[in-house]
Amino acid sequence: MSETARKRDACNALSARFAAVAEGQLARWQDRLAALERMRQTLGYTETLRRGYAVVRAGDEVVTTRAEAERAGPLEIEFQDGRFSPGGGAPKKRPSPKKPPEQGSLF
Repeated sequence: MSETARKRDACNALSARFAAVAEGQLARWQDRLAALERMRQTLGYTETLRRGYAVVRAGDEVVTTRAEAERAGPLEIEFQDGRFSPGGGAPKKRPSPKKPPEQGSLF
């Protein structure tokens, strides 16, 4: 076997080893990425909704305290199966009590 043929075989063997190492590294990275995606899914707020919690919004802002809710306009609540606006939007005002009619003069 010539020197050139031996070096070509050595180069091919080395190239095959590098390819195997690269494939193994890529597989490990893909497994790690899949594990991180599963963790991201469990930490996301949609999983929290599935556990029975809700997200309260005023427009595009998330409301996290009672004080914010009192200052906010119409609220919207997001559950696991959709969104809901309590009271149909803006809070309704109570009607003021009616005054009795004035009696007028008897003379």
